[in-house]
Amino acid sequence: MEKEKIILLGSGQHANVVLYNIRQQGKYEVACMLDPDKEKKNKDIHGIRVFGSDDDRDSAKKTFKTNKFFIGFGDMKLRKKIYNMYVAEGWEPVNIFHPNAVISEDAKIGKGVLIEAGCLVTPNPIIGNNVVINTGSQVNHDNVVGDHCYLASGVILSGGVVIGENTLIDDGVIVSIGKKVAANSIVGAGAVVTRDLLEEGIYIGIPARKK
Repeated sequence: MEKEKIILLGSGQHANVVLYNIRQQGKYEVACMLDPDKEKKNKDIHGIRVFGSDDDRDSAKKTFKTNKFFIGFGDMKLRKKIYNMYVAEGWEPVNIFHPNAVISEDAKIGKGVLIEAGCLVTPNPIIGNNVVINTGSQVNHDNVVGDHCYLASGVILSGGVVIGENTLIDDGVIVSIGKKVAANSIVGAGAVVTRDLLEEGIYIGIPARKK
């Protein structure tokens, strides 16, 4: 069966991770990468041509006859900006799910979402648009994960957790059952959230406290 062509935005380290998951999923073929680094233009990375910068997106769309895209960089503020710009211009974000991720059929998942190997998504969570769920993380029952969030490796969100949009939950964080984390926040690696974090900010430690 012929694979659908998509355009990958970015060509750095995170793009390598995304490309690995795309190839494992087996549904899409990356037609090209778009990257603002002029030194990378027209070079091949993992057998894929770097077509040019973000300004070349319309040319890439016409050349490869696709409006499907996926974001392959980790900068959260830029991810949100670029995602919203592309969607507003009529591009279609796709979902990338590694085949070794376990995802409940009851999960409500938005668009432009990456769920990597070893992840567990149990029944009834709501996962927003442009979300990254990194290797080995758990999104348990009845969670709400807002748009543009990034869950790093080994995160555990217990049941009924609410993560506000544009929030980074760093490696190994545990969020206890029913707790809330404010939008636009960062929860540092290894922190344990045992109470609601209702103010935007950076939180670290056990229990997690505002820095």
